[in-house]
Amino acid sequence: MTILPEADGQEPLFVKFKDYAFFMPKDLSGQRVVMEGYAFREVTPVDVLQHYAEDAGKSREEIEQITEPREELKFMANGVLVLKK
Repeated sequence: MTILPEADGQEPLFVKFKDYAFFMPKDLSGQRVVMEGYAFREVTPVDVLQHYAEDAGKSREEIEQITEPREELKFMANGVLVLKK
C-alpha cells in the first residue's frame, strides 16, 4: 500500500494493490503513472491509521495523537504503469 501526496490542492489518494500481488517502489515521487482499478471511499479505523503511522516511522507521540477514524479516498489497483519522464 502506498499513499500518494496531495497535488494541486487535491485530496490524497491511498492506493492498495489487489491481493498484494505486486508492489511499487517508494521513490516514485514526481513520476506519472497510469492505474487500472477502481476508486472508493472508506473509513479507516484508528488502530489501522496508527499502524500506518508506525510503518511510516512516525514518533510514538505522533502515533498517540491519532484518536479519530478518517474517511479516505482509496484506489484498488489491478495494475500500474510507470511512464517515462
